[in-house]
Amino acid sequence: MLKIKKKHSSISLKARLRRRLIASIAAGILTVQGVLLVPPSQVNAETADVSVRNWHYSSTIEVPELKPSWTVKVDNYLNMGENDVSGHQAIAEEGKVFAFAGNKLIAMDARTGKRLWSYGKDLKPYIVYDKGVIYGLSAGQKPYALNAKTGKLKWQSNTSIFMDAHLRTEALVPTYDTLYAIKGSVTFAFDKATGKLRWKMNEPSGEGYGTDYLQEADGVFLRTFYVQGALTSIQLNAYDKKTGKKLWDHFGQGAALQVKAGLVYSVDYYSPLLADYQSLPDRKWIVNVYNLKTGVKKSSREYSWKMPGEPPYEYGRGGLFMNQGKLYMDQGNKVAEYKFDTYTKGEVPLRTFPRPYGGDWELIGLVQDRLIFNNRSTGELAGTKLANGQRIGWNGDAPVAQIDVYGKGLYRAQRNGTLLGINLMTSRPVFKVTTGADLHESTLKTNGMIIIQAEGKLLGVKVPASVK
Repeated sequence: MLKIKKKHSSISLKARLRRRLIASIAAGILTVQGVLLVPPSQVNAETADVSVRNWHYSSTIEVPELKPSWTVKVDNYLNMGENDVSGHQAIAEEGKVFAFAGNKLIAMDARTGKRLWSYGKDLKPYIVYDKGVIYGLSAGQKPYALNAKTGKLKWQSNTSIFMDAHLRTEALVPTYDTLYAIKGSVTFAFDKATGKLRWKMNEPSGEGYGTDYLQEADGVFLRTFYVQGALTSIQLNAYDKKTGKKLWDHFGQGAALQVKAGLVYSVDYYSPLLADYQSLPDRKWIVNVYNLKTGVKKSSREYSWKMPGEPPYEYGRGGLFMNQGKLYMDQGNKVAEYKFDTYTKGEVPLRTFPRPYGGDWELIGLVQDRLIFNNRSTGELAGTKLANGQRIGWNGDAPVAQIDVYGKGLYRAQRNGTLLGINLMTSRPVFKVTTGADLHESTLKTNGMIIIQAEGKLLGVKVPASVK
């Protein structure tokens, strides 16, 4: 066996310790009894004046991951360069998905992603669906109509709705026998069966700024515009359906809450702007009632409340809407519910409900007996149960890009490349889909499938039974 003989050093133990001490000091570190000492001359790292962590998104939600049944490349809506096409570059109806690929309109089977037909070239990426027909705009912005099942052309109008670029709002609105085309403050009326232009009108006071609201009733159609006054406000106009002739207008009035028995019920958005709301706690919503044909004011309703606390007060007015004969309105720190068919002066609410804290939350609707609020800063949704006033949320594990609700399913597309499917009733996440996209457009749904609009692609996912 080979043995190695240890060589003894001639240096004394005392000398070796002295050398180690000098080396340690030269390195700037001295260890005494297991404690690390740093000489005063060493520069310390700076400490942040404020350090806050976002714990809300600090963990990943663990749920089953669903694989898409299919993925299809389509034109990227982010590259379409048209603000007015948002929400209309893809639709899902009749178990089919309609979208744009190579500037052509294509139809796909929602279950398989298989292409069924294609139409046109260099089309404007804007489509709407009504009763088995797809309506869109050609490259020259001429309306066309297609059979949704076969893709065959029904008609192509000879009239272009092209207007100056500053007329930003654009919409196609099909009704019983008319296809209305909105372009800023201009309205076109086309025969729905033939595509022939019936008339065209403009609201001069709108100066190109109109909304996409259009409602038809009893031979009259209603539109709203943004109009300059002492302050810029919305204006409600009424027109004869056959001729496009203006019948009346009312400055400060918004879209109709209800059109019933020849009467238009509309919220006054202008008068409250003139009040000294910061000093006075009194608030009110005003609903005016007009004759549909003449615009004559028939009556007025006031729904009043007081803001809590001390001045200066916030504006305290947010969302307001109708649902199944009930009127729901933001009233500062609560939501009030009124029966709408009957009204008496000084009427008190049937019920009130708490709302999410903070002025960024706006009341936007009622789904599955839950009041729905939208945070205008973050895009998040929150709710309040009508049954007991309990506040609820549908949180994820990343900032939200898009949220859509269908029945009991809430589909939360997030900016970390995932979509969460959440049960609206229980608030519990049910599944996750990897989309690989930062931004998303509206999630579509048809025939038991959700269609996720990611950047430059569509993903078809079968909906689990728990959120159908």
